[in-house]
Amino acid sequence: MAGTSSVSPFIGISRDLAAAEVSGEILDAPAVRRELALQPESDTAQVLLAAWQQRPADCLRRLSGDFAFVLRTDGAAAWLGRDPCSLRSLYWCRDAGGGIASDFELQRLLNRSGAPPRIWRQSLHEYLRLGDISAPHTFVEGVHAVEAGEILRVSAAGVQALAWPRDEEGTRPAASFEAAVDMLDERLTRSIHRHLSGSDRPAAFLSAGIDSALICALAARLVPNAVALTVGFDDPGLDEAPVAAQIAAHLGLRHEVLRFGRSEYLAAFDRLAQGMDQPMADPASMATLLAFEHCRERFDVMLEGTGADEAVGAMPPRHVRLAVGVGSHVPAVLRRRLVRTMARVPALAGYTPILDFEHPAEPLMRWRGFTQAEIEELCGEPVSLAHTTFYRTFARFARSDHYGRYSALYGVMPGDRLTQAMRLTGACVRFPYCARDVDGFLRQLPADWRWQPGRPKRILAELLARHVPRAIWDGPKRGFTFPLHDFLAGDDWMLVRRHMLDGGWLHRGVLRPDVVRRYAQQYIGGDRRLLFRVWALVVLGAWLEQHPELG
Repeated sequence: MAGTSSVSPFIGISRDLAAAEVSGEILDAPAVRRELALQPESDTAQVLLAAWQQRPADCLRRLSGDFAFVLRTDGAAAWLGRDPCSLRSLYWCRDAGGGIASDFELQRLLNRSGAPPRIWRQSLHEYLRLGDISAPHTFVEGVHAVEAGEILRVSAAGVQALAWPRDEEGTRPAASFEAAVDMLDERLTRSIHRHLSGSDRPAAFLSAGIDSALICALAARLVPNAVALTVGFDDPGLDEAPVAAQIAAHLGLRHEVLRFGRSEYLAAFDRLAQGMDQPMADPASMATLLAFEHCRERFDVMLEGTGADEAVGAMPPRHVRLAVGVGSHVPAVLRRRLVRTMARVPALAGYTPILDFEHPAEPLMRWRGFTQAEIEELCGEPVSLAHTTFYRTFARFARSDHYGRYSALYGVMPGDRLTQAMRLTGACVRFPYCARDVDGFLRQLPADWRWQPGRPKRILAELLARHVPRAIWDGPKRGFTFPLHDFLAGDDWMLVRRHMLDGGWLHRGVLRPDVVRRYAQQYIGGDRRLLFRVWALVVLGAWLEQHPELG
């Protein structure tokens, strides 16, 4: 996050504002309307504009919700911001006359700019490595994305980056761990109550994990008519519905399992290829889109557990800690030799991940994308990933600071599926963990209250245990995933053949066609190690087919 928060930088143009735009929700809007004596029909943009003109830094410090904003001055300057937990996108660029163009949707911004868009090759490299593109970069050359928790003052003179002002008053420390659990109970319950304000048909997504189960447990006390929703899969190894059903039954909530068929997933894949702002290879995106579409008309508010991981933080698995803390100090040439030797010895083969990586950041990545050498072969050009938000965040921490580094990376790992699914469906999804008093409270807790060996998410688990017996939920967490190989192999590898062997995009010079086809043939031939690499190319090809204007 760039810059440090300060009141003074906000004052210069606080009253020189001409217009405001807001994407998302500001939950405090009704209170601000009353406080500033605004008309009841004042929309969210008018509320933010009035609050900013009165006390710019204070207004951002106190506002809670999920939103991004643009405030324009009478001159050629603008303020652009995304709240710290924001799941709303915001893009900007310089137009032909040197002015500032911005939009909450990338395609709309490109349509207005008039200039022929070009793929930014460094973002193509980032996508192939990480499966997504993180702000401040975008897939389009010259177009920037505002980072979550950042405020930009953009003018002809340049760009000034400021951090979102924090509400320090709401993060008083607890006297003991038990007191902290009580305080979290109070704050999270209050957040859920606010996020359900005005809802007649509430629902909450429920997996087998702690985050969503705790949301459901506290929501059940407030609104017994809430419905718990779980996306189910036919594969027992991926299906969290049985555990979710036990949690819902204990809480007395009606439980619905959403199961979708292949034809529905294929249709969702096509809608995402056509509608998402830029390529995104999260395999759970299709299920998320279908779930939001299914629930949009049936429920007026849906609660979701995103934000807990980022606030509580996490410790990476032991083999990852060894890889980053020990294996990364072994010279690369020696590591490669050791990996080849260990792979031939059954008793040692399972330990190769401690040494088998190209860069020490690699073991911390969510998906197994292409290596740097593989990207260079695909793109036919030198590749560096040092510019990416992921690599820059990794480099900020000492090798021994596993908890701090991994917790920080949670906030910058690619993960745009919720943002795009909300944008494409219009579903009202809200995130109680992202409330400023909940997020700030969790982040300032001592690390051992948030995590201990064998006790991940310690404070959340302790609070959940007050409402749901541990025997029901305290087991291995699968994570929300998707039967990706079966999806790609279906219909005689239809998606792989369509987008990697026959796709028209292959002749546009984005990647080397012969290398793309080789990956497809190897995967069809049985090399399952290429699963995510092939998926990333299928998604990229489908997206590029829908965006022929990109050169």
